[in-house]
Amino acid sequence: MSVTLENKNVEKWAGNSPDTKVEFGFLDPRTLLVETNVRADANLTPRFLKSIRDNGVLMPILVQRTEQGLRVRAGQRRTLAAIEEGLQTIPAMIVRGDEDQIRRLREQMAENRDRQDLRHADFVAAFEQMSLLGVSAVEIANTTGHSTSDVKAALKVSKAKKAKAVQAKYDLTLDQAAVLAEFENDTEAVKALTEIAIKNPDRFAHAAQQRRDERDAAARLTEATKALADAGIKQVTNWNTEVKDNKAARELHKLQSGEGNTLTPEAHAICPQRAAYISTSWNGEIHTRHVCLDYKAAGHKLNHANPNDTRTEQEKQAASAERAEMITNNKAWKSAETVRREWLAQFAKRKTAPKDAATFLAGSLTGDTHSIEKASLGAHGLACEWLGLKTTGGWGSRQALTDLIAKATPAHALHIALVLALAAIEERTGLHTWRKPGNESRYLRALEAWGYNLSDVEQIARGPQNNPAARTEKKADAPKPTATTQQPEVAASSSAAAGVRTPEQAEPQAASRDKNPVMAGVGTNVAPAKGRPAPNPAKGKPQAAGSATGAKPQPAKRQPVKPQAEKAASERQPAKV
Repeated sequence: MSVTLENKNVEKWAGNSPDTKVEFGFLDPRTLLVETNVRADANLTPRFLKSIRDNGVLMPILVQRTEQGLRVRAGQRRTLAAIEEGLQTIPAMIVRGDEDQIRRLREQMAENRDRQDLRHADFVAAFEQMSLLGVSAVEIANTTGHSTSDVKAALKVSKAKKAKAVQAKYDLTLDQAAVLAEFENDTEAVKALTEIAIKNPDRFAHAAQQRRDERDAAARLTEATKALADAGIKQVTNWNTEVKDNKAARELHKLQSGEGNTLTPEAHAICPQRAAYISTSWNGEIHTRHVCLDYKAAGHKLNHANPNDTRTEQEKQAASAERAEMITNNKAWKSAETVRREWLAQFAKRKTAPKDAATFLAGSLTGDTHSIEKASLGAHGLACEWLGLKTTGGWGSRQALTDLIAKATPAHALHIALVLALAAIEERTGLHTWRKPGNESRYLRALEAWGYNLSDVEQIARGPQNNPAARTEKKADAPKPTATTQQPEVAASSSAAAGVRTPEQAEPQAASRDKNPVMAGVGTNVAPAKGRPAPNPAKGKPQAAGSATGAKPQPAKRQPVKPQAEKAASERQPAKV
């Protein structure tokens, strides 16, 4: 069936000769000739096929009459999808043409190149309008080919004024805009996260999780402060000036009553000098420290003699800085753990494993046997959660895994085995991982190679990259944790983990370089002159990496290793004789 329309305004169509008559019709796609297209692959994605199946071909294809029959000039992908989905007819516009192949290729490139996809903000507006018309999020997802989570994220953005405005301006992804909607009432957070999304999107998930943790900790702090006020207890706002440097003040656990009884917050409730200080730990937990601001006036006495602190002021400052760094990195690790496990849950939904999965599994069977055995005794609970198996643990989990593997293809079965190993290793990670990484370094390097963006504290646990050229310069857009200062007894091990050689480690490495003429003289100290004894760096006090001989020792800090070229340039160069 076709119809011919006369249009006097038609000058030229698709580079063909002028024709005032344009013919439209519904044609059987199986009868059309599909000529060679500039697209090497039609790329009939599941989403595109579903759209054709649900909506049909909405935009008519361009067909040219030839001696061999009707030939598709524009619309190859729509035609092939219609054949794939079994459509009986599709709309087409039929034109006259010639065999000018150069023009055909030029027109095909122009048609495909000049198209512009919808912006993320356009999807938000469309989903919002459909929702206002009474269409549910699930129905919108089913009819548009989008995931339900994307539709819900778009609808969430549509209700947040700031997030919607930012997305319309910068065209952020639906996931990023949905995160901004979480912080709709926090202008500073929206501004900071928007800057990270634009300049450093790989850091966005980690920065957002740290903001969530800080927000939740602030909410718990507000609740604890209100509880003190309701109980009529004075709140100490500055611990150093009001308690630590106040000789009259003491914490309750250091005091006892005049009768020699232990002072508890309940027993101290009637004291006019009672007060409390609220602090937040690295994991967001609230701690209330009850104190007496003048224990002598209140009739209390010390329950034991406090030992004198013999540390120097410099040692006290170093210990305080070390504790601050420890708290910062601990907080960052907990935030990163949330992001990492969310990524792993999505990774587990894949049907095939990465190319090097077998190599990683082989290494896990030799280096992570204890973790795998422990996870097996727990019926692989975390792996079952990632794989979407709703079980209650024990035999039920094992049976669910057995059934899943029985139905899987060989490629999918390999991926399931990989997920079991990853979950077993992930369960053993914790705050100790960034301080003393073991096989977790190999684990984090594998995740990074498979597409996971490591946070700064995870990069400390990962250690130096195998490929220095792949390392990108860190940006200061997101809060960055710092490596914790090491104690003297663990300085050697931490230096090795950070890629800094101790004097004891330098000798065998220098010997190996001497055997290799290519590496000779790279990153080594100057060779001693003939007849002159070689300096012994092991004598005397230990030196910080890169410091001069005899310099005051500084606490060693674990930092990401520089690329080899930078490292060689930063080391001391031999003096010329």
